Formats: sequence, structure tokens, C-alpha cells
Amino acid sequence: MAENKEITTYYTVEELARLIKASRSTVYNRAKNYGIKLDGEYTDDQIHTLGKPIKGVSKTPIERIRIQLDNEHKAEIGVLEQKHALELESLRREYEIKVDELKSSNATIVAALEAKQAKEVADIEREHDRAAKAWEHTRDTLEKQLQGMSNQMNELTARLPRLVGEVVNHQLKLAEQREQRAKKASAQPKTKTKKAENKM
Repeated sequence: MAENKEITTYYTVEELARLIKASRSTVYNRAKNYGIKLDGEYTDDQIHTLGKPIKGVSKTPIERIRIQLDNEHKAEIGVLEQKHALELESLRREYEIKVDELKSSNATIVAALEAKQAKEVADIEREHDRAAKAWEHTRDTLEKQLQGMSNQMNELTARLPRLVGEVVNHQLKLAEQREQRAKKASAQPKTKTKKAENKM
């Protein structure tokens, strides 16, 4: 049977998640387990595979909560990393454009020096100095922005494990409290029955 090679394009993970009726974290988890790249283009077979739940040993409520939280935070980290990577790439492209503009400006100045008179050359040099200062200011600003983005990424990377641990511990405590309340509630009717028998 020939393989179905029809390609369907989805621009976001959210659209793919809605299609297979699953959360984004589930899509990331299944894609990782089934070896599917979330690059925006998928065959029908890949979409069908992403719609399948992952087979495995049944988990306890606490384990399921931990796994769900881990997957959600991994998905959030992936989104943040992708966002910052796009912003850094945009800044790099802007930096390269400014470099090309400066090279073009320098080439124009060299041609003018050979063809123009001294006064025209002086005017061009003054304009070049102004453009160079403006470029240096732009370059310094871009470098500061890049450094700031890098510092934010490092700070976020350093803080995320602690934040994830706090959230997981909080959820685990809530789950344990619910289990304790459920045990107490199930034990109360038995206690009342024993008291009634003793009275008789």
C-alpha cells in the first residue's frame, strides 16, 4: 500500500492541539515519544499518530499530577526559549543590516573622495562621521539589548527549576490532603455503625 505523503501545514502547536483534541503539553510529549518534529508540516499518518495516547503503566494520582506539571512546564519553557530565540534572531538581522548599510556608506565615500573636490570631500566626511556616530550608538544599543536578553534567559533558566519544584510540591501537598480527607470521610460511617451496635 502506497504511503500517504499528503502534507498539511499548521502554523502553531495550538492549532495542531485543537485538531487532535489534546493540550499543548500533550502534543509536545507525544511528539517527543513518537519522534515527530513539530516543524509545522505533518503527514496524515503523523497527525493520526499524535492523536494516539502514549501506552504505559498506569500512574497514581500523585504521579499523574507530577507528570502533568512537568510536561506543562517543559512546554512553557520551550515556548519561552523559542520566543527569546526569535527576538535574538531579529536583533541579529537588524545588526547585520546596519553593518551592510555602513559598508555601503563607506563605499560611497571612497568613490566620492576620488571624484569630488576638496569641499565636497569635507562635507561627505562630516556626514560620514555623523553616520558613524549614529551607527556606533545603534550598535551599542543593540549589544546592550542582546546582553540584556542573554541575562534574562540565564536568570529564567536559573529560576525555573526552583519555581517548578515549588509548584510540584504544592500540588503534591494538596493531593495528599485530599487523600487524607477522603480516608477520614470513608471511615466516619463505619464508626457510627459500631456505636449504634454498642447501644443495642
